[in-house]
Amino acid sequence: MLSITDILKKMYTVKSPSGFEGEMARVIAEMAEKAGLTHCTDALGNLVVRRSGVGKRVLLDAHMDTTGFLATYVDEKGFIRFDALGGVPVPELHNTPVEFLDGTPGTISYEQKTALKDRKMSSFFIDIGAKDEAQARKYVLPGDAAVFAGGLRELPGKRIAAPYLDNRIGCAVALYTIISLSDCDFDVYASFSVQEEVGCRGAKTAAYATDVDFAIVLDVTDACDTPGFDGYSEVKMGGGAAIKIMDKAAIAHPAIVSALIRCAEENKISYQRDVITVGGTDAGSIHLTRNGIPTGGISVPVRYMHSPNEVADLEDAEAAAKLLIRALESNAIIL
Repeated sequence: MLSITDILKKMYTVKSPSGFEGEMARVIAEMAEKAGLTHCTDALGNLVVRRSGVGKRVLLDAHMDTTGFLATYVDEKGFIRFDALGGVPVPELHNTPVEFLDGTPGTISYEQKTALKDRKMSSFFIDIGAKDEAQARKYVLPGDAAVFAGGLRELPGKRIAAPYLDNRIGCAVALYTIISLSDCDFDVYASFSVQEEVGCRGAKTAAYATDVDFAIVLDVTDACDTPGFDGYSEVKMGGGAAIKIMDKAAIAHPAIVSALIRCAEENKISYQRDVITVGGTDAGSIHLTRNGIPTGGISVPVRYMHSPNEVADLEDAEAAAKLLIRALESNAIIL
């Protein structure tokens, strides 16, 4: 059976910025099919994988889109102006390698006249090495999308570095879980949703269509354990699955939080409490769908969020999957 690492490696063969998730959906669907699971895709592009059961309907949600960049125009010298797809911090843009969806490479750089403190998104451009506008337009046109260049790197121990662990590692946990479930009464849906980074859009329609009894969102959360980090959370990398209690977009349903904590303690699964006052996940959209859906979350701690080099511990991802599998197979969540 596929491991979480195996799934991640397959995911890093494609690009999936917000609005351009089709190739990622194809890769995930192929893995689901090989495991004997059914799937469908809705009008927005959400991929929904199902493991049929006779019990309550549960949704596991993980967004498959990433942040990225969208070309807005090409100037007379062949430099490409752009805007961000989602929240990309300006400090992460300086002389950073990127790649367009067709493979065209480039480098983000900035107007030399602009002081560091004054730089904003409009101060930057993408240089693909073109000698003029005509040559640049043979490769890139307004509306073309790009992402941070780079693949998955294995670090000492079981740690990894890559762009876009947010939220490929959450997708890997969700897919691994639904593939691995065996003795489970729940009717389980896994939505690999689109356009989370630009407003948690896809999860809203996926949750409405599946009409579930409760939902658990698989995403990442900030690991606040690096030197000088002005922390707002106790979550650390290597501390285990981060059980969501609150973020800026949602307060997790207390019964789901209690059930997950109890399940982790009874099964000696490493966990930590995820309480943050900034950012949010698809839980913000899901819990307000229809007449309200009880929603919780399990996150994987990640360092350097939304940068070209996010870092995570695979043991945290494995703990998240183990906790979710055990909670579903033991019917620990009762609402």
